[in-house]
Amino acid sequence: MIFKTLISGIAPLLAFSLLLTPLEAQDEFDVTLPGDEAPATTPAAAAAQEVEGTASSGEVNLLQMIKAGGWSMWILGTFSIAVIGLIVYCLIDLQRKNFVPEQLVMAMTGDMENADFESASHKAATSPNCLGGVMQAAVHFIAERGYEVLDSEKLEETMAAASRKFNRGRVRTINYFSVLAQAAPMMGLLGTVSGMIGAFAKLSSGGTGDPSKFAGNISEALITTASGLVVALPAIFCYFIFRDRLQQLVAETDEAAEELINVLRRTVTQQ
Repeated sequence: MIFKTLISGIAPLLAFSLLLTPLEAQDEFDVTLPGDEAPATTPAAAAAQEVEGTASSGEVNLLQMIKAGGWSMWILGTFSIAVIGLIVYCLIDLQRKNFVPEQLVMAMTGDMENADFESASHKAATSPNCLGGVMQAAVHFIAERGYEVLDSEKLEETMAAASRKFNRGRVRTINYFSVLAQAAPMMGLLGTVSGMIGAFAKLSSGGTGDPSKFAGNISEALITTASGLVVALPAIFCYFIFRDRLQQLVAETDEAAEELINVLRRTVTQQ
């Protein structure tokens, strides 16, 4: 009787404990669905997120890159200003009106038809352009030696010499593009060598335990190399573009001057 009473009292307690056991054990397991778990952040991912945040926040700007480039960036900056100045100068100077102005061609055509050397010489002397310089030399040469030099090679050489004299400064200016195109990469390479020397000096003194100690020198090496190329590429393109432009304008000037001399030849032949 006593045994039955104990069994009847313990049985509900055991059943209740069995019901509670799965619920308590369930709390110990991860009930998240597959694919919902948060990805573990690796050190590389954390570094990438930090770099992304820095770039998006705009902390690394052009001024900081220039400072990281070191002393050679000042020289490369001077080179870039020189390239821009030369481009502006050539765009203004290498225009057709500074070589073969239509008004001068028309005016001197009338003088050549009348063989009026005095008027032609005055117009040429007061015209600060390439055709004016060439025709002034040609008119003076013809006036001193007579009409028999119209078909001589001496007249052509005199006109060519006048053209070279007038454009000597322009040729020198355009050659500066070539100088800068060669000097800028060399200066960038010098900055690269300087940065690598500093990096290896810190590496030898401090070891490889903390790469951030020589990261600045590596940045200097890379930035100066890139900056030198950025300055050199436009300079070399501008050299060829403006050189060809000058040659084209000089050729047009020579053609116009030769046509004026032909007008004078026809006038002399008819007399």
